[in-house]
Amino acid sequence: MITIIIPTYNESENIPILLEKISENMVGEDYEVVVVDDNSPDETWKVCESLREKYPLKVFRRINKRGLSSAVLDGFDIADGEILGVIDADLSHPPEKIPELIQSVRDKYDFAIGSRLVKGGKVELWPLHRQFISWFARMLARPLTPIKDVMSGFFFIKRSVIPNNKNILKPRGYKISLELLIKGRYNAVKEIPITFYNRTKGQSKLNTKVQFEYLQQLFELYLFRLKRLIG
Repeated sequence: MITIIIPTYNESENIPILLEKISENMVGEDYEVVVVDDNSPDETWKVCESLREKYPLKVFRRINKRGLSSAVLDGFDIADGEILGVIDADLSHPPEKIPELIQSVRDKYDFAIGSRLVKGGKVELWPLHRQFISWFARMLARPLTPIKDVMSGFFFIKRSVIPNNKNILKPRGYKISLELLIKGRYNAVKEIPITFYNRTKGQSKLNTKVQFEYLQQLFELYLFRLKRLIG
């Protein structure tokens, strides 16, 4: 079974479109979608509840908890799938690439990433300041992993990638894929080219607090890698 996890906050306009596109690309598959919503003021969770009869959908409304990475980990906890995927709710990731990512995990890869940075991948309609922020964040993480698009939030993994001791995962910030790349259990990773689109509905969640949390995450990951090397 396949579980696709969608962390949400104020995505009531986008989520019905995304669920329909996922459904179109999962014909014939045994799958479920887990929406983890951080008690959105626009009641994204309520919109999802209204769609449960139409789609194989679980809705988890978190009342006193916030954060993309922790939402994904909570989604893993309630997922029934052995293949686990994550996609953003803002329609920036192309759902038509989901079958290719899943097939890569079924074949010989433990980890498949939708990548903007391998041959064939690209970004459309992204402001220059966002491109610079993404580039700078990647440069900071480059010594940790050879993966090109470490900032990608669109990926599929075998469940076995998740560490047995999940306490070593620190769900700070919004880059859970980087956390799993450094601390997960896997042998082979494949980056699959995607076109990344800028959101057209709703507002970006990238603010100063989120950027600071990313720096905290990087600091912890470098310490983790150092301890592994000397210990």
